[in-house]
Amino acid sequence: MHKDAGSEVIVDEPEHELVSLKTVVEEPSASTVGKDDKSDIPYSRFKRRDKLLLVAQCASTGLFSSIAASIYFPILTTIERKFHITEEQANITVVVYYVFQGLSPSIMGNLADTLGRRPVILTSVLIYFVACLGVASCNSYSQLLGLRCLQAAGISPVIAVNSGMMGDVTTREERGGYVGYTSGFQVLGSAFGALIGAGLSSRWGWRSVFWFLSIGSGTCLVISTLLLPETKRTIVGNASVPPKSIFNKSPILAIPAVRRTLHLNNPDFQTLEPALKMHILESYKILLTPEIDLLLFVAGLQFATWTTHQTTLSLNLSKKYHLSVAKVGLCYLPSGISTLMSVVFSGRFLNWNYRRRKALHERWFEEQKRQLLDENDNNINKVNQILSTDPYYHFNIFRARLQLAFFTLVLSSGGFAAFGWCIHVKAPLPAVLVCSGFASLFSNCILTMSTTLVVDLFPSKASTAAGLVNLFRCMLSVVFIASLHKMASKMGYGGVFTFLGALTASSSALLLIPVSKGKTLSHRRREEERKLLEDIAN
Repeated sequence: MHKDAGSEVIVDEPEHELVSLKTVVEEPSASTVGKDDKSDIPYSRFKRRDKLLLVAQCASTGLFSSIAASIYFPILTTIERKFHITEEQANITVVVYYVFQGLSPSIMGNLADTLGRRPVILTSVLIYFVACLGVASCNSYSQLLGLRCLQAAGISPVIAVNSGMMGDVTTREERGGYVGYTSGFQVLGSAFGALIGAGLSSRWGWRSVFWFLSIGSGTCLVISTLLLPETKRTIVGNASVPPKSIFNKSPILAIPAVRRTLHLNNPDFQTLEPALKMHILESYKILLTPEIDLLLFVAGLQFATWTTHQTTLSLNLSKKYHLSVAKVGLCYLPSGISTLMSVVFSGRFLNWNYRRRKALHERWFEEQKRQLLDENDNNINKVNQILSTDPYYHFNIFRARLQLAFFTLVLSSGGFAAFGWCIHVKAPLPAVLVCSGFASLFSNCILTMSTTLVVDLFPSKASTAAGLVNLFRCMLSVVFIASLHKMASKMGYGGVFTFLGALTASSSALLLIPVSKGKTLSHRRREEERKLLEDIAN
């Protein structure tokens, strides 16, 4: 925001939500609730150390969502032999997992945006814990399929809710970094899950994989029950308002030091946001936003290609290269480490790029403001009206978040194409692993960028919006993995990944629309919504 002569001009791109006739509540871009606020109440009472601890807690919970998919890849061939099924049937156990991993967050995310983050996370981990116990004990293919569905439906909302929690406690300037940290630690599951799964399976059998997940998630459930705070701003404001419901209360709030840090004895009630009505299908309304649809489609394509590469690696290392389960797990290390680096460094880049572009925009804005004042005889009210209503003068959050996306998408696509041909011609194993690591180094950047952007645009519905990122990536993964066997038999793995790489690289051109037109489209939509509300009121 910028002020002049007592008048305020909004230049930040507001969120895409339906505006209110009474007031437009805009997310602060500084560390305070508002510069008009004499008390300088912080946007969040959580200090940097507290936020990092929250990141660690969120990530440790989200870890079980990401690890449940990758830890399963090394035992696919074991599952084939154990249940006497075909490769295609084994792939179906991966497909159904991604189906429910995609659908569940889009529904549960809305519950987290209305009922609070804490109860949804605890419920999700509990369901996952029970499902893991079931999978570890199952004796038929049908039981395995059903319990994998329950496993995915239970834990998958956690990553979307974690994004919502980061949106609750961070401003735009710092959000990219915290989302990057959270995603980075969460992606440890994807990065090293295959190695863990291979090690457990080779030593104690495939069931030990799910006993491990049961023990880990059970421990996480106990810790989260005791320590996880509620962060939803409609319930606790900037974390200083004590939650009313027992389901939102964490035992840690009884500790005097925590109460002092969060100012629970002197709450900032003015930071409470209006409560949201519960709409189970609320997330699908966001799909009416074309620029968001394009972003989610591109991010989903990239993740689906990466997931298909993970599945291909598992199947071919054991069958073509005749590696043991333990060695297959070791071969996931290059892609795992690269994936971890990808999300962490992209988060740090988002913070740096946001600050850089915001500073450039503010200097440009002041120049435009002076020019408009000269052209309009120093009529400050008229100038403020122009600056606030013309999207040309608004800060382009789309460009700030997606500037690096084209570069990373093209590089990762080339890496995946090279990986496919290495598998196709049975190239030396080091060549396969180098291509896998190179492609993974750039593949998940777009997920950090897209998640951060949708949280920027929908801060009060952050879990709902982040759930849509998950929906697109999982549904596209379902399509790719389900058709992998048939595509590979017709085209060969070289042809499959050349096609997927070309599809992903060419899809990056779709991002030009949100980058160049996003702020104009969203401004036009808000104006139409405002007029509609005014007509209804009159």
